[in-house]
Amino acid sequence: MDLVCPEGHVAGQLIQDIEHQAIGIQVPDRESEEWPRGGDKMYTFLTCHGCNRRVYASTDAIQERATWQSEIESESQCRYSLHYMEDGLT
Repeated sequence: MDLVCPEGHVAGQLIQDIEHQAIGIQVPDRESEEWPRGGDKMYTFLTCHGCNRRVYASTDAIQERATWQSEIESESQCRYSLHYMEDGLT
């Protein structure tokens, strides 16, 4: 599932590991890691490399969408829209 900034750039991707029943996050220029990460308890924060701005969304809301999406098996088509930091959190 693509995590996209308000301009439509892919800031990261959630990847379902079927074998281990885990979700990983892939961020450009970094190794993939288990998600939610340690700092993603309430919100998932990323930097969009397309517009060089910080973006975020509720970790629970992303998890809910990822779970729903995996149940209908069209994960490759799914996109979740993130918010700019200055539009909400400070």
